[in-house]
Amino acid sequence: MLILATESSTPMAIEFEKFELPYYRAIPFGLDSGSWVLVEGFAPQQSQGIQLDLAYGQFRGANIALRFKLSFEGDPSSPATASLNSFVEGLWGIEKKAATDLRRGEWFKVQFIVTSQGYKILQNDKFLFEFDHRLSPQKIRFLEMKGDIRLKEVTFVSEKSSESRNLMPPRYRAGRQAR
Repeated sequence: MLILATESSTPMAIEFEKFELPYYRAIPFGLDSGSWVLVEGFAPQQSQGIQLDLAYGQFRGANIALRFKLSFEGDPSSPATASLNSFVEGLWGIEKKAATDLRRGEWFKVQFIVTSQGYKILQNDKFLFEFDHRLSPQKIRFLEMKGDIRLKEVTFVSEKSSESRNLMPPRYRAGRQAR
């Protein structure tokens, strides 16, 4: 099922119903400031994690504006570590890491909010990390996910009106600090 709302008074949203990994989807409109991507899923006890790429193309060597990796290592009760990076013109940038409180055996929600400066990443509606743009988000055309989690939902929202900001947690709406 595909839902697309395009009236100027409503947000443009795309929701897909089939959620299997690896997961490949087009982002036909790119991402602009105020857009966001929501990923919801479950991390089974044996999970090693997930890798999410927001890429310019679906071919080897394509620029990747944002790679988000959630890795479970060590003891099964240990929280996951998040790492973020970009692949620009054939080179990886400096990887940034952040601790999370996500553990195996739990449901999770990760939201990627595009701002004029970068991405605000939320885990279960709590600020996790901020990552500056290294590439323009407007040229992002594909979302790719790999890993061993169970996806529940993937949603893209492009904010074209003030009404659509109500879909975002209040403290992360435009004009408010994310910390």
